[in-house]
Amino acid sequence: MVNRDKEIIEKINELFIMVRYQYLIQSSDGSYLTLNKHKNEKVYPLTDYVIQRHLDKKTTVGIFSSKDHTKFLCFDVDVKEKQQAKWTVYRLVNGLIEIGIPEEEIHISLSGNKGYHVELYFNHPIKNELAHELYLLTLNKSELLNIDYGEVEYRPNGMQQGVKLPLGINFKNKSKPRCWYVDYDKGLKPICNMGYILKIKQMDVGIIYNILEREQDCFEEKEVKAVEEARGFVEAKHKPLKIYKENIDEQETIEAIENLIDTGLTKIGTRHNSLFKLARYYRHFGYTQDECKESLLDWMGEQDTRKYTTKWDDCIKDIYLIVKYVYENEVSITIVGKDLFITYEEMQQLLKMKSKNEKLLAYCLLIHSKRYALGDGRFYMTFKQMSEASGLCEKTTRTLTNKLEQSGILYIVERNRQVKNEQGKVIKKEKKPNIYKMNIRCENEDKKPYNVVYNDINYAESFRDCIHYLFDTTELKRMLPRRQFERLAS
Repeated sequence: MVNRDKEIIEKINELFIMVRYQYLIQSSDGSYLTLNKHKNEKVYPLTDYVIQRHLDKKTTVGIFSSKDHTKFLCFDVDVKEKQQAKWTVYRLVNGLIEIGIPEEEIHISLSGNKGYHVELYFNHPIKNELAHELYLLTLNKSELLNIDYGEVEYRPNGMQQGVKLPLGINFKNKSKPRCWYVDYDKGLKPICNMGYILKIKQMDVGIIYNILEREQDCFEEKEVKAVEEARGFVEAKHKPLKIYKENIDEQETIEAIENLIDTGLTKIGTRHNSLFKLARYYRHFGYTQDECKESLLDWMGEQDTRKYTTKWDDCIKDIYLIVKYVYENEVSITIVGKDLFITYEEMQQLLKMKSKNEKLLAYCLLIHSKRYALGDGRFYMTFKQMSEASGLCEKTTRTLTNKLEQSGILYIVERNRQVKNEQGKVIKKEKKPNIYKMNIRCENEDKKPYNVVYNDINYAESFRDCIHYLFDTTELKRMLPRRQFERLAS
């Protein structure tokens, strides 16, 4: 065994192996045979020699996690159509990043039969049920549960279902290509270098625990609605919206995307992500799906063919899938984390709202619209997000949005929006969030506006600070009912 192979085998042991008495061997017909030393004394345990044969393409080995714990999580993307399989990986990786997994911790390899393995490696074993929770959370975020064109399976599943090790071959495929790791930034191009695995570092399991704890907190909030509803909004539980911390990237500002339109592709491996940014940009400015497709096709047709390696027919398929995903999931541009401003005139109109809760919710909606509204002013904010921002329960926010609409400060563009499954059928029990527009005029602004820093924003505190900044005590006494003045401005 040469030193290089020894290093790779040690790395495979570090990343994957927990159980040696039971493992899988793939037969020449592609089926798997489970070997168990405890059930058959003639079976060899999973030694370094067996792994060496796997690397030498003489046999193909699959492994299990332990009964209770696992060192890694594999999303087994089993999709027959090549371009659809790639797109599934893109959606999956995007979902992982959105829930908080650092991009550098995500590793992708070929499964050997048109599919892919998307894997996370942990620096300490975690319980199997926690790994499965992370799997379900990711598939929900990526909208890949119960797809009709394939499946994304959870592996390894304890001692019941194993998964094939990378860098071997798949005997199901007649050409028997090696299952290389692939480069996400280069269209999932195989990295034909055995040494890639040596660069992989196991991720801190604290990241996983934090993600799952955050999701559990969101779930538990629903159990305390009645308590939250009884609180005044200054004393209410305020939470900065997590979306304000996610996906902030100065490369995705409107200016940067407009520069991308002008300059085009500058290097290989950026085609897919560039098209995804452009689709979000065109949706932001009100393009229809068909107009967006045509714009992307025109832009792609102008690119230097030396800057991308994907075949033109596959580019067209990818564009159609990107546009479908962006519009069906209403994916917006996430602007770089710059400050926002509230003007004196805007707050004058906002303070005309009757109750203190109406004022606060209108303030939350105004800030959210300044960050996320499309070019024509349309935006959506879920009732859950309103609840998190204001500290009010969802039931109260539903009532208050209707009151804000009646007052004229908020326009509900579209409500009761249907949700459809992969087959295009309406899911009766689910609704998309309403589409809103703020109806606040700002024509003659002479005073210096209030600077809102929305990272970790506490809306109640921000609202009170904004009032003190823009108005003097005399004005506030005139504008606010006595009890609101005593509570907010004194």
